[in-house]
Amino acid sequence: MKHMSLKTIVALTVFLITACVTVNIYFPAAEVKQAAEDIAKDIRGQQSDLKEDDSKEKIPTSWFHFGSQAFAANELTVSNATIRQLKARMKSRYPSLIPFMKAGNVGEAANGLLVIKSQAGLGLKQKADLKRLVSAENSDRMALYRAVAQSLNIPGSQLSRVQKIFASEWQKTAPRGTYIEKAPGKWVRK
Repeated sequence: MKHMSLKTIVALTVFLITACVTVNIYFPAAEVKQAAEDIAKDIRGQQSDLKEDDSKEKIPTSWFHFGSQAFAANELTVSNATIRQLKARMKSRYPSLIPFMKAGNVGEAANGLLVIKSQAGLGLKQKADLKRLVSAENSDRMALYRAVAQSLNIPGSQLSRVQKIFASEWQKTAPRGTYIEKAPGKWVRK
């Protein structure tokens, strides 16, 4: 009986040790931040580390040191077409958004999306244009966040982290007059 008891204790100990293993999910914050900086600067017409004729996204060279990381770099190249298409649409839309941002009609939310803050003083056509622009921009931004996350092998459960990193870059590059959400519900005018 004592022998059974010892086997049970050993089995229970092994079970408890293996049950306590925590799986850490690697989140490439530095890579997301670099992508967000490059994309925001490119869309908003500010100087970027990338040249206009570069056909590939900037890939950290440290990725090539590990076999599994090299696969992640290949994934980024595969999704470049999607990211470039989204950037092109957002870049062509941005000049139309600038007057609304400067006037305080549109704000940069903490979740990386645009929010209509005010429609005061806008005519019916301007209100319709503003709603259309913000809707199209937010749709493209969400697609961009998903594409960046996918290319960096970030699980969908971590998409909000990607959005927050991008939100910071959108806020930094927003024109003066734009409302910025510093914390949930806490808006300031830039």
